[in-house]
Parts: sequence; C-alpha cells; structure tokens
Amino acid sequence: MRRRPGHASFEDADLALEQTLEELDVNVPHYNEWVRSLVEPAAFGTVLELGAGVGTFTHALLKTAAHVVAVEPSARASAVLANSTIVDDRVTTVHGYVRDAVNFAPFDGAVLSNVLEHIETDEAVLKELFGLVRPGGSVAVFSPAFPLLMSGFDRSIGHVRRYRKRDLCHRFERAGFEIAAAHYVNLPGFFAWLLVTRLLGKRPTHRRLSRLYDNCVVPSTRWIEARVKPPFGQSILVIGRVPPLTEQAKSEQAKSEQA
Repeated sequence: MRRRPGHASFEDADLALEQTLEELDVNVPHYNEWVRSLVEPAAFGTVLELGAGVGTFTHALLKTAAHVVAVEPSARASAVLANSTIVDDRVTTVHGYVRDAVNFAPFDGAVLSNVLEHIETDEAVLKELFGLVRPGGSVAVFSPAFPLLMSGFDRSIGHVRRYRKRDLCHRFERAGFEIAAAHYVNLPGFFAWLLVTRLLGKRPTHRRLSRLYDNCVVPSTRWIEARVKPPFGQSILVIGRVPPLTEQAKSEQAKSEQA
C-alpha cells in the first residue's frame, strides 16, 4: 500500500497517536461520552471495534455491547489493550486488520471512531465490514470532516483525508449499505480546529485547550445538536445498515440450516 505524500508513516503516526490518545483519555470525558452516544445504534450484542487503540473507547462500548472484538493494527497499542482487558471476558483483543476478525463473525454491529480516515483503501474496508455484519446490523463511522480543515497535525497522526457527508455516504452505499443516519457533529469545533490547528499550527489536544473546550463548549453543543443538526462541523457521523433479509431469503436460509 502506497502512502500519499506528506502523510506520516504508520510507525511515526503510531507514536504521535500514543501521546494524542493519552491526552484525550484524560482531558475530554464529556466529548468521549458524546461520541459513544452517537455510535450507540451500532453498539449492541457482539460488536467489532476496528482501530481500537489502547482501549479507551472499547471500555465505553461495553456500556451497551455484550461483547467487543477489538481489532488494532499497532502492536504497541494492542498489547496495552490486551493487558487492560485480560480479566474481562467481554473483550477479545485482535492484533491485526479487519480481515483478522473474520473468525469472530458475524457481528451485530461495528464501530470505527476516528479510524476510517487513516485507511487508504477505506471503501474496500467498508465492503469487508458489510460482509461481517449480520443483515439488519449497523456500522457506525465517526470521522473528521471537511478537507479545508486538513492540517499538519492531521497528517502527523496518519490522517489520509477528511470527509464530506455526501462523499462518505456514497462510499457506504457503494459498499452495499443503506444510510440510517448521516450528519455533521460539533459545529463550534469546526472554527476551533480551523483557528488552533489549521491557522496557528497548535496541537488541539493540548491539556489546557482540550479541557477548556470539553468543560465549557461540549455539554451545551451536545444538547443543541441533539435537537438541531448543524449544516457543518468538525466531525461527521454516518451509520450504515446492512439490509435485512427478505422473507424469501429467510426461508431459504432456514432450509439450508435444516439440511
């Protein structure tokens, strides 16, 4: 797989992400809970979490999921995750990629939180997920929005792209999904990211900045956006559903299982 010029290598991005995830784990509890609530429709039953990192979101998913298969390509991060969940039989850690989760399929849902934007072959991954999730199940993708906001920080942590709603929905549809939900998230964050990260070149996860934003902006923004979806935002949420089986398909499946 060839990288686009200007984007960090997997190894460099992994090191940058280590610091970023540590900062976010501690400094933005309101934001993390907001994201968890947004992907909740895909977080019931047995859930595939692709790009689990060190497990911050994995533990949060267990609020609604019965079991999480947490897949992480970084050996460093997956080792931390495995160690933190060693006594929790509700979590299975897999060091690898989406193809390495095949033996655990089918899943009731799948969640990718700030992951798909790292993957060059994002549409191919969505097609793989379509084949791993049960009919009627959902895949939730939460990712950075708008190419305008692409910054040096994005590239340093391995972001290949930022999405527009239309483009990400088309990727889901070409993979076979029905669109269950699609909207931008965190309108104030658009301006904060543009100023702090894009124009000033600062780290948006700096402790003081992120804590201030999490405590003063996130609660009210979450309340408002639960009632009025913004026309743009820092991030985007798309939830795709695997079409349920038709009655004929259900009948044929039952006959096959009985044979």
